[in-house]
Amino acid sequence: MTPQRQPLAMAALLLGAIGISFAAIFAKKAMQHDVGPMASAFWRLVLAIPIFACIALPHLRHRRHLTWMLLLPGLFFGLDLLTWHLAFTHTTAGAATLLANVSVVFVGFGGWWLLKERLDWRWAAGVALALTGVCLLGLSARPGHGAPNPLLGNTLAIGTAVCYACYLLSSKVTLATTPASVIMLGVVLTAPVVLYIGMVVANEPMVPTNGDAWLWLALLAIVPQSIGQGLIIWGLRSLPASFIAIVLLLQPVATTIWGELMLDEPVRGVDIVFGALVLLGIVLARLGIREALPTTLPTCSTSCKNSKT
Repeated sequence: MTPQRQPLAMAALLLGAIGISFAAIFAKKAMQHDVGPMASAFWRLVLAIPIFACIALPHLRHRRHLTWMLLLPGLFFGLDLLTWHLAFTHTTAGAATLLANVSVVFVGFGGWWLLKERLDWRWAAGVALALTGVCLLGLSARPGHGAPNPLLGNTLAIGTAVCYACYLLSSKVTLATTPASVIMLGVVLTAPVVLYIGMVVANEPMVPTNGDAWLWLALLAIVPQSIGQGLIIWGLRSLPASFIAIVLLLQPVATTIWGELMLDEPVRGVDIVFGALVLLGIVLARLGIREALPTTLPTCSTSCKNSKT
């Protein structure tokens, strides 16, 4: 994508962040109708398969080779959803979501180390400010679910942050030779396998029996997965991974707003102030990301060339 189209990629990224902010809302709505946590994540992906299959089909017809790198984003995304939903059963939802957003740090270091993205002090300051806003949002939240094993739950949430960072970074590298639609099709085909194994191990029912549950599961597949994640991966091609991870911190801010409108969870004045800190951190971090070097890993340059059609 040319630099002239970067504003379009930025718009797609912002819309994607808003799209995924509905994930927790729709999942909670589905779970109110006897859908298990891992089952809601499973159907979020499975119901999105026809959408991404239709979008990716024209690209698949012209491709002779599909590399093993296509499996990595789906594997990491499946582990991300699995650990995130499991964390809810051991610690509070607020703590799990808060710690999952630490992914911004892992992505930033990964973008600098693997993708040669150049950062300065403003990026570090922006990360600190944005994370401070996210932390204050989480710490100021009212008590929710119990935490029977917070150490295990918080550890799983940190694992979520690592998995999501690996998902973004592996997608960024794969985008060098593969269209975004093909990557997303690989994600919705691969990640459900991870979640299915999790459901079998946990003996969690897979098929919902409530008709209303299917409505929220369909919305979960269309808005956060197809629109949200699809736009994020599309915008990832022309924007630094470090910056994208910062912008995704908009998710907990937007989720707070949807929580008031759809789940009767009130938004307080302090929530608005802390949300503003997140936005300020995003702007500062963007100023601290200079032009990145080529985004492909040196070790995969030869195989990437061989995979081109």
